[in-house]
Amino acid sequence: MKEIKLKTISYHNFKGIKDYTIDADGQNVTIAGENATGKTSSFDGFWWLLFGKNSSEASKFNPKPLDENGNEIIGLEPEVSAVLTVDGKEVKLSRKLAEVWSKPRNQVEKVRKSDKTELTVDNVPYKLTDYNKMVSDIIDEDNFKLLTNPMAFNNLKWTDRREILLKMVPDVDDEEIVSQTDHPDELRKILSDHTVDEQRKIVKAQRSDLKKKIDSLPARIDEANRAIPEVSTTSKETLEAMLKEYQSSLSAKQSDLQALNVSNDSLDARKRKSELQNELQSKQSAHMQGEQLALGTLANDVSDMQIKYNTLNGQVSEQQREVESLSTKLQTTSDYKQVLLSQYHEAKDQTFDDSQLVCPTCGQEFPSDKQAEIKEHYNTERAKKLEDVTTKGKQAAADIEQTTETLKAKQAELEQSQTELYEAQNRLTELKQELAEKKSKVAPFEETDIYHDLKAKIDACDIEIQQGNGGNQEAKQELQAKISKIQADIEQVQGEISNYDAADRQHERIKQLTSEEAELKDQYNNLDLQSFVLDEYVRTKVKVLEKRINDMFGLVTFKLFETQKNGEINDICEAMVDGVPYSTDLNNAARINAGLDIINTLSKQYQVSAPIFVDNAESVNNIIETESQQIRLAVSKDKQLTKVGD
Repeated sequence: MKEIKLKTISYHNFKGIKDYTIDADGQNVTIAGENATGKTSSFDGFWWLLFGKNSSEASKFNPKPLDENGNEIIGLEPEVSAVLTVDGKEVKLSRKLAEVWSKPRNQVEKVRKSDKTELTVDNVPYKLTDYNKMVSDIIDEDNFKLLTNPMAFNNLKWTDRREILLKMVPDVDDEEIVSQTDHPDELRKILSDHTVDEQRKIVKAQRSDLKKKIDSLPARIDEANRAIPEVSTTSKETLEAMLKEYQSSLSAKQSDLQALNVSNDSLDARKRKSELQNELQSKQSAHMQGEQLALGTLANDVSDMQIKYNTLNGQVSEQQREVESLSTKLQTTSDYKQVLLSQYHEAKDQTFDDSQLVCPTCGQEFPSDKQAEIKEHYNTERAKKLEDVTTKGKQAAADIEQTTETLKAKQAELEQSQTELYEAQNRLTELKQELAEKKSKVAPFEETDIYHDLKAKIDACDIEIQQGNGGNQEAKQELQAKISKIQADIEQVQGEISNYDAADRQHERIKQLTSEEAELKDQYNNLDLQSFVLDEYVRTKVKVLEKRINDMFGLVTFKLFETQKNGEINDICEAMVDGVPYSTDLNNAARINAGLDIINTLSKQYQVSAPIFVDNAESVNNIIETESQQIRLAVSKDKQLTKVGD
């Protein structure tokens, strides 16, 4: 391991430090002083000496002393020098920011130009590029940051922390993890030719695509419902029979008209009859419009309630499938937990077989040390088995609890939807009954006085026509009017038949969409199960990695994943001390010791130790030991920086 220690470091006009030297001689030291006496600045100076940055890695900071107004004090040039030992060999470094002044021609006053950085190694001047290379040969800047500041690692993004930790342990074989899961056969079938990460991405993308399609279907079904035209109260079969009758009648009337056109007789009674028939048709249309107006609002209410009922019916079907899926999952997990419980009792009740202490070849008992080894191996394997079964049992219990909560919520939603569906069905029945009653109360046109009066007059005309008292012209007009009426009836019946055809097409469309919705939801539920099995693999793998990583630390443990309420897992990286999260609840003293513990492990990993600057050291009663040298910065009542010993 490369060992870097600080022997001495001297500050001259660096920020608020006028002149101060830390004489550490490679040992742990404590530098104390009041707030604002330069403790943190001493760490900044160490970083500036090596990398031209402060301890927060900011390269654009001003190392020059400032006056009370925040202005640079001209003539004071920051300088930091230090003697380090690298594997026992001394190296002296220095960095100075020198002012540069020049006197332009024909000017009395000097003008300040950009300051110049002066660098030396063992008193030999160095160019910046050569100096940086020499420092880099001693230690990488990124590693130096992590090895000298207890807060540095946990200040990284959680993704960067996780990446560093995972690089510290060898990756585990996928098949080894698959065999440790509860559903290895299903997992192998799901994976096929893909890795777990690839398959998780595939499943996630497919679920997202299916969800968009499923979410769009209710609107498409509703649109198809709204597109169903209102059909006649007369059946389609009756309408088709009426159409044939009208077409036959039209053909006969057209033949009669042709015969009249050949005849020169004139029947005036036919004209009066045609006028009366037109008036009768007008009065009948007015009567029907009044009937439709009276029933229109109620008919719309029936249509709206029918749409609401269809929507709720589809919603109940979907929720029933969700409840069935969760119930199946709960039963599977419960059965698995029961298997684990049986395995636990079997392992717990198992007793040592004394026959194992006898050599199967010669029949002699093994020596006492060999017998002890055999018993120890048996006890170790039995303890591992109990621990493994207990861990899996706790996870299964947690899964059961979570699935039960989700199932209860879905059952409550289903009950609410079923109640709403029942209410909608009752209301639809009431509205349909009300509409039928209202229709029955509307008197047919044939029962009105207007109809009877006009019908009597038409009958009188018929008598005149039969007696030969009419004219041919009126007869042709009357016949033409009948033909027009029949043609109008044909158009109306054809329109009503067309509405039936359009309604049939829309009903078929709704049936297709409903079937598609059910199929997509089945596919989505299957992907849910795949996601559960894949997440189980990730949980198993991360637990293995967590254990390997945590075995490398003395104080800190790391949590690398968390389970969401929906059962899916998220990658995280949270340092903890005694179960307390570093990022939220850990006090400052524990954070410092956690950082030192992390540095101990990273130093072993990188095979480098470097001086650690421990700020706020006074807040820690017992600072843990490190293989690296510690420069502890503590608040005290000293007016100036003071070395107080280890």
